[in-house]
Amino acid sequence: MPKFVKWVPTPPQLINTFFELAPVTADDVVYDLGSGDGRLIFTALEKGAKKCVGIDIDPDCVNTAREAAKKMGLDQQVSFIEGDVLEQDLSEATVIFVYLIQSGIAFLRPKFETELRPGTRIVIETYSVQGWKPVKVIEAGKRFFYLYITPPERTPDYDPEPSNTATEFDWWYFP
Repeated sequence: MPKFVKWVPTPPQLINTFFELAPVTADDVVYDLGSGDGRLIFTALEKGAKKCVGIDIDPDCVNTAREAAKKMGLDQQVSFIEGDVLEQDLSEATVIFVYLIQSGIAFLRPKFETELRPGTRIVIETYSVQGWKPVKVIEAGKRFFYLYITPPERTPDYDPEPSNTATEFDWWYFP
C-alpha cells in the first residue's frame, strides 16, 4: 500500500471522541492504524485496554512511540510495528482506530471484511467507508468520526471491488 498521509496527529482535544464512540474495557485489544506518536494507544491504555498495537509506516514515528512507551513503563502492554497495515494481521483486534484519507480506507475495507471478527469496532476520523453504513457518527472540531461494527451493514452503493487509485504522492493535510 502506498504511504497515504504524512503523519497528521489527531488534536488532543479530539482524542476522546474515539473513545466516546468505542469505549474500551479490560477485554479490549486496540489497534491504531497509522499510530504516529502513539497518543491514541497511550490513551487506550489509560482507559483500561488490555493490550494495544500501533502500526505506522514511518520509522521516526514508530521509534518516538516506542521510546515514549518505555519512558512511561508501558512497553509490556503496547507494541509498535513499523510496517504497512495491509501486511499486518488485524484479527486479534477488538477495536481499531484509523485516520487515513479516503483512498487508504478503500484499500483497508476488503481486509476489514475478511480479517476482523464479528463485533470488532472500527472508529475512523474524517472519512467514511464507502459502501458501509456507520452505526454512529459524531461531529467534533469540524471533523466527523464514524463508528462501524463488523460485519457492517452495507449501503445500496456497495461495490465489492472498491476503486483504489491512490499513489504514494496522494497526500492530504488539515490546517
